[in-house]
Amino acid sequence: MVEPKSQIAVTLYGLRDFCRTRDELDMTVAKVKSIGYQAVQISGIGPISPEEVRSILEKHDMYCCATHENLNAYENHFDAVVAKMKLWDCPFTALGYPGDDFWRPDGALELAQRLQVIGDMFHKKGITFGYHNHHHEFVRYGEVTFLDEIYQRTDDVLFAELDTHWIQRGGGDPISWIRKMKGRLSVIHLKDFAVKNDDKLPAVPEYAEIGEGNLPWPEILKAGEECGVRWYVVEQDEPRMGRDIFDSIRISFENLRNFGLN
Repeated sequence: MVEPKSQIAVTLYGLRDFCRTRDELDMTVAKVKSIGYQAVQISGIGPISPEEVRSILEKHDMYCCATHENLNAYENHFDAVVAKMKLWDCPFTALGYPGDDFWRPDGALELAQRLQVIGDMFHKKGITFGYHNHHHEFVRYGEVTFLDEIYQRTDDVLFAELDTHWIQRGGGDPISWIRKMKGRLSVIHLKDFAVKNDDKLPAVPEYAEIGEGNLPWPEILKAGEECGVRWYVVEQDEPRMGRDIFDSIRISFENLRNFGLN
């Protein structure tokens, strides 16, 4: 598949309830295309063969800019992951979540060592490997956060796949983190951060469509441009205010276009 000029993609993880079978994936990619997206990140789909996935991507002229896999896939089924990436002409894959066993003082050291090994392996195959954060990584162990430890203990074979909402929810600054990871950040996940308005206390954070929450998008996107971000991937974990998920990703797409992304 030919890489489009567009910078905006959407991860299928948010659409996972509509990607469980080949036919569902086919219809979902068609809907995504009709909104205007030209690229997807493949994550959370059902047991659909890589060959069938490629056929659907080709049918709708949809580019696969990234994937997510779990730690077991990278460590124990590496060759199969590489074969799939090559089949899809996909240049980037990231660990979406490391599992529940690492959230301890020495967990960042262990995880960083394993990520370095995986990153070295992918680098030799011409594929970029990244790490996707949630808010867990902003726990402090001593003077630095878990996420700081990860990137300080690895080199540039491990890229960041920063997530704007989770950085904010963890108490970090998305703009500072984008600038901190310059040179190691080609794909970024975008979702807005809002506080649920239900007149109840304490207020509860929630996901929001791009431009409908409290994050400073012009400044975030400017930092991304200055720091070499190639793909801005919309991730709506769940619809807000009872919306249809496809309406949610349409709102985010249109607002990103209004902010100047193509």
